[in-house]
Amino acid sequence: MKNNICNRIIALVMSMIMMTFVFTSCADHPDPEITTETPQANTQAPADETTSDPRYDSKGYLKDDIPADLDYGGKTINLLVWDDVEHEEFFIAYEELGGDIVDQSIYDRNAKVESRLGVTLSFIRVKGNSENISSWNSYVNNSVSTNAKEFDILAGYSISIAKCASSGYLYNMLDKECEYLNFEQPWWSQLLLEQATFGDNLYFASGDISRNALEMMYVCYVQNGLLAQYNLQNPQEVVPSGDWTYEKFIEMCKGVYKDDGDGAKNCTKESGDVFGYVTSRIHVDPWFYGSGATICERNESGEIIESPSFTGERVANTVDMLTELLHKSNDGIFTSEVTHQDAFGQGRTLFMIERARVSHNTLAKKYGDVTFSVVPCPKYDKDQEKYITVMGNPFTLYAIASDIGDPKMASAFIECFASEGYRQVTPAVFELSLKTRYVSDSVSGVMYDLIRENVTYDVGRLFSDELIGQNNFRKAISDDQNWGSVAVQASKTLARQLVKLNQALNK
Repeated sequence: MKNNICNRIIALVMSMIMMTFVFTSCADHPDPEITTETPQANTQAPADETTSDPRYDSKGYLKDDIPADLDYGGKTINLLVWDDVEHEEFFIAYEELGGDIVDQSIYDRNAKVESRLGVTLSFIRVKGNSENISSWNSYVNNSVSTNAKEFDILAGYSISIAKCASSGYLYNMLDKECEYLNFEQPWWSQLLLEQATFGDNLYFASGDISRNALEMMYVCYVQNGLLAQYNLQNPQEVVPSGDWTYEKFIEMCKGVYKDDGDGAKNCTKESGDVFGYVTSRIHVDPWFYGSGATICERNESGEIIESPSFTGERVANTVDMLTELLHKSNDGIFTSEVTHQDAFGQGRTLFMIERARVSHNTLAKKYGDVTFSVVPCPKYDKDQEKYITVMGNPFTLYAIASDIGDPKMASAFIECFASEGYRQVTPAVFELSLKTRYVSDSVSGVMYDLIRENVTYDVGRLFSDELIGQNNFRKAISDDQNWGSVAVQASKTLARQLVKLNQALNK
């Protein structure tokens, strides 16, 4: 596996020497070439030699299986969407278009879906993020319990939709009536489908259908200014060999610390010391998953069970390494507020582990002159098979309401929405923005392919609201606790809650 990673990256870097950038699609079909010019709205990849294959469209993108003559005669499809979505992915009004390529891609996708299916899209916006899970579920319950048929599709915050599944509010997307859904297509996340299928039931899905599934991938940002100042090797050079590990990360943090003159270890948004690594609260999650651990897994019968890795030695060692770095040395610091984004933009921390979206919504907006490299989050050790990318919770899961009147039409819409997202929104968000416009070097674009390729999903994370939450590992880091004692108590609660969850999902 290590040799495969090495060969893959070397080949991609070589191709970049021959042409400025190359699309490397998550699909089974290579995406086309772009140039170094600033991307404009509606930029489409040119056709390649495979476009004569009827399975692909004129621009080289795989087609879906929806019949060309499918027409619902102007029917309205009502979507319940989370109003507090991190990055708009549902609707952009024509009047709001101003040249932004992502906004344009969302507008074009919606127009294409309406045209292809002969439907009108209507969006019902309700708050549903981490602070509004209960109110979102109450809203959904009030609708489906009365058979109001207020909405056909739900598109919400990942944990809120998972909560809807366990509450019985969602339709089985594997039902024969959902005939237009083809989950073998590349615009669907296969790993998520594996995690979310319970017997013959599948209640939600995601992939290219969600813009935020790209924005919320955790990556490791490297401050190029500090690399040069301390004459450090760029981690991009050791990723291919598999040597970008926890040990290497901590080693590079040593000696970077510089006091701001007050004699105290501190990091605020306005000022503070220089560190190897600054982090806070939820942003330590990539260390748990980077070790290969998960909260839960599936047994041979398809039931959700506690993963042995949850209480395992690798997580315990990770806690020890991180607490040493963040609490017992000057090499890193754990902050109660989110200060690492500003610290990184101001050149005061060598590393920042954050979502991909920070590259544009913070660094480009506030610190346009900062130069940085992007690499995957480090892995536990060199022997670990691959680098692991955890998805931030604010990505969108799509589902069908349990009181749906026409599941066949709903399935056509979801498949078409995902397919058009794959050919229009993903190129704008991932290829033209994250991999090109909002990085300082071309190799970071290659790293993004590796990052996206290794996204993981944990069914225990998705259903955290019904199980043990997500604060156990976070608190062990923030409070410098022994993982063994934390994990034992959490495991007892997890065992009880899993019984209830399995019963709810396998009805």
